[in-house]
Amino acid sequence: MRLLLPVLLFAVVLLAAYAPAPVSPVASPEATVRWENLQVLPDTLSRDALMGIMRGFTGALGVRCDHCHARGSEGPPNFPSDANPMKDVARDMMRMTWQINTETLPAIEGLQEADGMQVTCYTCHRGATRPATSAPAEGEAAPAERDRNEHPHGDHGSDG
Repeated sequence: MRLLLPVLLFAVVLLAAYAPAPVSPVASPEATVRWENLQVLPDTLSRDALMGIMRGFTGALGVRCDHCHARGSEGPPNFPSDANPMKDVARDMMRMTWQINTETLPAIEGLQEADGMQVTCYTCHRGATRPATSAPAEGEAAPAERDRNEHPHGDHGSDG
């Protein structure tokens, strides 16, 4: 119960950063959906809110759903499954981002006054599956730019 409010706040922050249009992060009581196997996000998110968050992940990392979600026997992703280890990585990254935004940044003197100072997936990933660990060499394209040039139609394959 103690983590519900911070996790919900994290979901709202993600929505603000990535949702294409404003949506309510929690469904109305008559439209409540209980999602199976949500371990970091609250399982009371509306469908629109959850899809907005997931679209944010795919855009920030330049991947498709099956980068984190295991394929089902019929082809589409099996969203509740934990068979794909990247799903645990995504959960860890969400926890890390939440901790940075709620504990680390507020502890840095002078940042409390900065309006909207927050870290998102895009902060590090910049549209690439793996964040760059150093600046590109002079004249070299950033990883996300190279990915776009190699896959001009957004076809990143099954592993991004």
